[in-house]
Amino acid sequence: MRVFISAAVVLAVVTAGCGSDGGTTTPPTSNNKSVDVFTLSSAFSPNFLQIAQGDTVRFNIVPAANGEGHDVTFDPQSGVPANIKVTLNGVIPRVFSTKGTFHYNCFVHPGMSGDIVVQ
Repeated sequence: MRVFISAAVVLAVVTAGCGSDGGTTTPPTSNNKSVDVFTLSSAFSPNFLQIAQGDTVRFNIVPAANGEGHDVTFDPQSGVPANIKVTLNGVIPRVFSTKGTFHYNCFVHPGMSGDIVVQ
């Protein structure tokens, strides 16, 4: 005899087994947003963003028309997020926790660049 247990049942059992202090817990709320930047052949779109401190930029990377990947390399400065190595396909997020203007390039495709202003 086979027994099938739904994911909802497992979640209810696991949640019920977790300890509680009797109070209610409210998940923290955040006003932080996510914004997408796409690679279009040899351009970032959009190539200029204004975001709030703490927002996330998701770099949506697809191959260029010639099949090459893209990188995202930020000019070195305080508070800059980590660079993104050459990637063919993927969505790679970066959180901008420091105010300022952050310039970036794709060194695989000269002239492919963008700016993010964090307020």
